[in-house]
Amino acid sequence: MKPAASSKENVVNGVNVQELFKTVDAVKKTAVIAKFRFRADNIWVDGGHNRTSTRNFYGAGAEDTSRKTLFILDADEPKVLLGTDRGANPVEYVLTALAGCLTTSLVYHAAEIP
Repeated sequence: MKPAASSKENVVNGVNVQELFKTVDAVKKTAVIAKFRFRADNIWVDGGHNRTSTRNFYGAGAEDTSRKTLFILDADEPKVLLGTDRGANPVEYVLTALAGCLTTSLVYHAAEIP
């Protein structure tokens, strides 16, 4: 299957390839901008239920406060593990993080292939 590309901008599978290469070139010139610090705040709710929120992060040499959305993630355990099943359990979030990282990396690399 041929990647979906836009003729106006070089966008492949939703990735702006020109911006991708600009970012790679910028990191090659100034490696320190590749340093990111993501943060999350977590509160315990009840039993195995806890809630994490994320929004701002440090990256590309500055604090990024451009996100308008506060992301809320509820974690809990299934009933068989004495939880109330009000969210994915922490292991499922780790698996989601790994799958998301792998998928994003594959899509970005595939977008740069002519």
